[in-house]
Amino acid sequence: MKNRLWYARNESCSERFLHCLSQVPCGSLIAWIILLVGLGGLTGGLLIGAQKSRDMLENTEFLWFIEYTLIGVVVSMFVIGTLLLLVGHMSSEPTSRHVFQTTNKNMCAQGLNIFLMAFCYILGFSWIVASVVLAVPVYLLSLLYFADFTAANKTTKCVNLVHYGLDNPRQEFCGADFQNFEREGKQLIISYIAALISAILIAISLVHFMIVISANLAYLRNSRIATLNAYDDDGANSKLVADTTM
Repeated sequence: MKNRLWYARNESCSERFLHCLSQVPCGSLIAWIILLVGLGGLTGGLLIGAQKSRDMLENTEFLWFIEYTLIGVVVSMFVIGTLLLLVGHMSSEPTSRHVFQTTNKNMCAQGLNIFLMAFCYILGFSWIVASVVLAVPVYLLSLLYFADFTAANKTTKCVNLVHYGLDNPRQEFCGADFQNFEREGKQLIISYIAALISAILIAISLVHFMIVISANLAYLRNSRIATLNAYDDDGANSKLVADTTM
C-alpha cells in the first residue's frame, strides 16, 4: 500500500513538473538567452578592442564613439528582446487561449506578431551588416600573421596605415615600433573575433525569434478558424433544434 502511494505521489509530481514546463515558452526563452550571450560578448569584445586599438595606434580619439553607441545598442536590443519574449509567451499555447480568447483579440495578436516578424527581419538584416563590418578589422589584423611587411631596403619591417584606410596621427610603424604594433595586433584580434561571433549570435537569435513568431502566428490563425467553425456548428445545431421543435 505504501509503495502504491509512493508511486502515485511520484506520478503526481512528474505531472505537475510537466505541466509547469508546458507553460514555459521554450523557443522564445532560448532565443532570448542567445541574445543576452551575444550582447554580453559584443559589449566586452568591442570595449576591450577599442581600448587596445587606441593603445596600439597611440591615438586616444580612435573609435571615440564606440562606448556611447554600445550603450544605446545594448539597451535597445535588451528591451526589444524582452518584448519579443513576452509576446512569444502570450502568443504560444496554452497562454494564448486565456489571453486572446475572443476573435477581436485574436486578430490583434495576429497583427502584433506580423509587425514583430517584419521588425525582426529588419533587425536581422542590420545585424548581418554589422557582422560584415566587424569582419573588416578581423581581416586586417589577420594580415599580421600572413602578410610580409618587409620594407624596400629588406632590413626592417614597416607598416603604413594609409594603405589600409586608417587616418591616424602616426601613419608609419617601423623596426621596434612595428614589433610592438605586431604583438599588440595579434592580441587585439581576439577581441574583434569575439565581437564578430557575438554579432552572429545576435543575428541567429533574431532568426530564432522569427521562427517562434511564425509558429505562433500559424497557431493563432488556426485557433481563430476553429472558433469560427465552432460558432457555425452551434448556429447550425440551434437551427436544427428549432426545425425539429416546429
